[in-house]
Amino acid sequence: MKRNAIPQVKTEAKQKAENPNGLVKYEAGKFLLDTSKLVFAGVILGGLMKENIESYLLFVIGFAVIFIGCFYGFLLIYKSKKKL
Repeated sequence: MKRNAIPQVKTEAKQKAENPNGLVKYEAGKFLLDTSKLVFAGVILGGLMKENIESYLLFVIGFAVIFIGCFYGFLLIYKSKKKL
């Protein structure tokens, strides 16, 4: 007789042990996303301050850094979960 069949679910620890390179990509992707959030907050706060900052330059460079960070962050997370 067969016991109750419990589906095998891969735990995060097993996934880490099986693919350490994927874990590094995943963590790097999370880091880039977190950095992009901080840059976004800095751009907003920098735009609100009444300092001698060129607003258009702040927004152009800030949003370019945010876009690039988010793009590569999501790309690394996607590649870390993809089976090779």
